[in-house]
Amino acid sequence: MDSSLQGGVIALITILAASIASLLAFSNQLRKDQESESTIPGCRRIGLIGRSNMSDQYSPKHNGENLDSSAACKIKALFIYPVKSCKPVELEDSDVILTGLRYDRQFCFTQLKTEQVEKEEGDLSVNSEWVHNWKFITQRNVPRLSQVDTQIWIPDPSSPTYSPKAEWVKSQGCVVCSFAFTPEWSWNMNGLRTAFSIFKAKLAQRDIEAEPRITFKLPIAPDEERSSKYTREVMKIWKDSPTAINITSEIPPETLGKLKYFLGVSNPIALFKADPLNHRKVFRNAPRIEEAGYQPGVGFADAYPLSIMGVASVQKVSKTITNLPTPHLDALRFRANIYLTNAPPFAEDDWKQIRSRNLSYHVSCRTTRCDLPNVDPVTGIKDRAEPYKTLKQTRGFVDKGAGAHPVLGMQMVPLLEDAAGKGEIRVGEEMEVVKTGEHFYIRLFQD
Repeated sequence: MDSSLQGGVIALITILAASIASLLAFSNQLRKDQESESTIPGCRRIGLIGRSNMSDQYSPKHNGENLDSSAACKIKALFIYPVKSCKPVELEDSDVILTGLRYDRQFCFTQLKTEQVEKEEGDLSVNSEWVHNWKFITQRNVPRLSQVDTQIWIPDPSSPTYSPKAEWVKSQGCVVCSFAFTPEWSWNMNGLRTAFSIFKAKLAQRDIEAEPRITFKLPIAPDEERSSKYTREVMKIWKDSPTAINITSEIPPETLGKLKYFLGVSNPIALFKADPLNHRKVFRNAPRIEEAGYQPGVGFADAYPLSIMGVASVQKVSKTITNLPTPHLDALRFRANIYLTNAPPFAEDDWKQIRSRNLSYHVSCRTTRCDLPNVDPVTGIKDRAEPYKTLKQTRGFVDKGAGAHPVLGMQMVPLLEDAAGKGEIRVGEEMEVVKTGEHFYIRLFQD
């Protein structure tokens, strides 16, 4: 090779190497900046980060077949959903309180709906009365809620930035929510800034498809001063109309507008916090106050404080689905709080009472399923048919009370000492089956 050409190649390689090194250094700095920006003063983030106890959920070792007779059912994973229908937070352990796992489903998005007031029987008047109601939304009708990320941050006295007067310490921590949003840009200075933010997001996450994210924070237990700017309003969740706390003011108007666009919702939206002094009481299949010592309650969970599911049960259903776009049925589609292994498929169908460590649970009923699990939690895309179609064929008429409605997993109530009691649960613990028996689902709605 000509010496001048050789020198040019070496120079080019040197420039490329230096450029790559600079980009990597820039990327690492962006990551550090990102971590710094996401740190909440005086608080620490709880939950598993960068790993999951469900990473091997598709392994044949969890199919529940050929189990040793001495094998004990075990808690494989724990999940909470701070904002109803948004992304979960996976935990290694958790407090168990009256409403289920601490922090679970304490916030809920709603949209403003105009509905006709039901007329009394015999009322033949032509004119109709209309009302405007805040009505809860979920992945059933807004699949992109599954792409709103959530984190839990709680006060940490050992943090070098801790102060009792720190904003989020006074609120006993916060839920950090974020969603991807790429603004439109053009060839001007603002457009170039936008283009740089897009490039920055891709480089920081080392993902060509990554987008900039918009973040907002929600107080877990706001102090009196912060609470003064909220309103208490009636919202509708299924047949309930609880008075909840409208905390939409915590989301900047511009952010709320972008979130509305991201979700694809046309009506006005609002965010509510469950009233800690006014839980929605649970009846139907739940134990009564005479049995539990208190009447069970929930925040914004659909029906009961806790839900459990056997990984083997999901694997069994997965084998019967032929048209699912993914190779396996992800158990996280079913949004359970507690996932279990070392039990045969559908073994949980007949459980009436179970126990882990020093806390017992009343297994109240089977979980009826709608088409929400049709939403892929990774992409936010909702399949038109599966797995609901197969569930109807294979898990319909399992429970006489549920009839044709498919069932999978179970609903539970923790048997605490009293309404203010607390228990603990941890991944890896054994779950002992104390009592089995028949179940008859009491419906929320009549066909």
